[in-house]
Amino acid sequence: MRLGQMQPGNPGVPPQAGPQQGWAAEPQAGPPPGSPGYRGVPGPGPMPGFRPGRRGTDYADSIGGALGDALGEAAVGVAAQFIGRAIKRRVQRAVDDRVMPTLAAAHQDSFREQIAIAERYPELCACFTDKVVFLSGGTQTQPLPNLGSITLQQADILVAQLRAG
Repeated sequence: MRLGQMQPGNPGVPPQAGPQQGWAAEPQAGPPPGSPGYRGVPGPGPMPGFRPGRRGTDYADSIGGALGDALGEAAVGVAAQFIGRAIKRRVQRAVDDRVMPTLAAAHQDSFREQIAIAERYPELCACFTDKVVFLSGGTQTQPLPNLGSITLQQADILVAQLRAG
């Protein structure tokens, strides 16, 4: 009886004002199943987290994956720091134990050689501005050798050339 009263065109019942809400509302036409916009089917372009054969979007996997990736990268970074520090300590120990004593010994040898040259030839002078060596009171010059690597025999030859000139 009520259905008959609510149908349009029934003269005995006044029409209700405004649209009904909830269960009393009129059905609305929506997109047909399988078309874009239908629940579970992506529109133009894939939706993030969408997997065919499932309904809805699953963002938990993508968030968990991103979190796992970030944690993995952080763990790799920390591990790389520990490995880098261990390598640095080993290299530093090798330098301190092997390289530095060798360099110090070579430097001491070179220093002793320079002292021997200075004691043997006190008249030998060097001008670092002009980059030449000469004998005091002499007129001849020779190019300045690398004083850190000159040997006593090379100094003997150099002084002989300066005296012969």
